[in-house]
Amino acid sequence: MDHAIQATERSGSVAGMDAIYAGGVLAMIALALWFATRDNEIFRVSIKKGRVTVVRGKVPPSFMSDLREIVRHVDDGIVRAVKQGGQGRIVVSSSIDEATAQRLRNAFALYPAAKRL
Repeated sequence: MDHAIQATERSGSVAGMDAIYAGGVLAMIALALWFATRDNEIFRVSIKKGRVTVVRGKVPPSFMSDLREIVRHVDDGIVRAVKQGGQGRIVVSSSIDEATAQRLRNAFALYPAAKRL
């Protein structure tokens, strides 16, 4: 009977180690994906009650002026510029309506930074 209890305890600790190993692997994959997508980000801007704050990166000053004008009615949101296929592209949070998002994409397309990345 003693041997059966010891075998059960050992198999339980092996299963626990497997779960820890699987969790570690998943965490490493998530971290790698986060770094990969972050590398593509040119800038990130936060909008709170119509006020624009640069969270990360460098926003062209003239685009920043357009951005402030376009989002002054937005209560809360995120605007990001990402590199994709050698060009910049604007990505917005779901809290920003499609008409505003399109105005942002149109304004960003006018800047050389959007074309040569």
